[in-house]
Amino acid sequence: MKIGAFAKKFGVSVDTVRYYIELELLLPDKKASAQYEFTPSCVDDMAFINEMKQYHFTLQEIRQMLLLKRIADFTVAEDVNRYYLRWMDEKKQQLKREKEELENSLRRLENKLLALQDETRSDAEIGVPYSFLPLLYCPSCRIPLQIRNACLQGKYMLSAQLSCCCSYRAEIRNGILLTSTKRNARSTYAYGYDHERFKLISSAFIGLTEKGNLWMARRLISESAKHRLIVEANADVYAVLPRYISSLPPETMYVFCGTSSELLIRLQKRLTQSHENLQALYIVNGDWQLPLAPATVDLIVDSFSFNDFSLENRLFPLLPMLPYLKPDARVLGQYLYYQPPAASLSWIRHLFPQAHERTYYPEYLNENFFRIGMELSECEPLGCTKDPGSYLRYHVPNEKLHLLAYLATSSHS
Repeated sequence: MKIGAFAKKFGVSVDTVRYYIELELLLPDKKASAQYEFTPSCVDDMAFINEMKQYHFTLQEIRQMLLLKRIADFTVAEDVNRYYLRWMDEKKQQLKREKEELENSLRRLENKLLALQDETRSDAEIGVPYSFLPLLYCPSCRIPLQIRNACLQGKYMLSAQLSCCCSYRAEIRNGILLTSTKRNARSTYAYGYDHERFKLISSAFIGLTEKGNLWMARRLISESAKHRLIVEANADVYAVLPRYISSLPPETMYVFCGTSSELLIRLQKRLTQSHENLQALYIVNGDWQLPLAPATVDLIVDSFSFNDFSLENRLFPLLPMLPYLKPDARVLGQYLYYQPPAASLSWIRHLFPQAHERTYYPEYLNENFFRIGMELSECEPLGCTKDPGSYLRYHVPNEKLHLLAYLATSSHS
């Protein structure tokens, strides 16, 4: 019997048969023409292999059984009892143990699913912590906002109307602070925490950004006492802080900004479930002019937010934030760039005509921090990738997209 007919007889591929030959599970005759001829013995062996596979024997275990079968007379009942039945009994005991382990895993999984469902169904309302109320200021007049029609519950303000005599308006709704720029707010990358986004990002880019996350985390944690109020923008697109909150002092206050109230609400619920007493304010805002008191922010975390903001704005993103920074405030972040004359730089200008003219250039950060009296006190190139994935639609294939991690401080400190 030829190899094709043999494979068809047992419902397997020719490649499978060849693999079994390599493992010496099958020993067909080999003719001078290099073709295999499958004998009745091969048919018996293949039937034996298929039967043992049904009992969950591995191919290596079956190989050992066939080796002994070939050197011993398995037609003798004593040999059958000595070898065959012993193997079968051992396999039976092994499968029983695996069954118990699977049942235990299923029980643990069921309990975990129930716990997660309980968390998802949590009816506890979340809002703006009272500790933030003295910090709510008009971004134009720099005076405290007037609060009207407030709804309070427990330790949170769930809803309220915020206003200033200059006609500035904002509101707290569902525990999220919505600024007057929310209607025009949008992010170039709006997938947020949607799992579909991760299908569009390459493993190489994920690995590269993880290097940046760890670089930032080491500096964030080592000097955590200096950071009483931390702001992370574009938190609805990508956020670094949530992973390291448990390593920071419990009195630390956080402001998460983004352009999507829906995604910020999801982030709020997730963080509150993990950190019951978290002091966090979530702001829907598109221009980075935040309703915060002047000189209150210790640290800005840039998790690609400068890259994103600069695609739609010719303004350096830190400029609107300057009034909120303390004199010794710092910026900790990671920045993507291309080396000129990369075609991706031209493609960015084509896709985003409103982009900053120097965005994604190597010197973008240095040039702009210098203009506002800051400098890169630390910066480290962490590598590059030629394939970040289709999520970054401005990337030209096979060009190097570089990642720089940095810490910016006042040049006068």
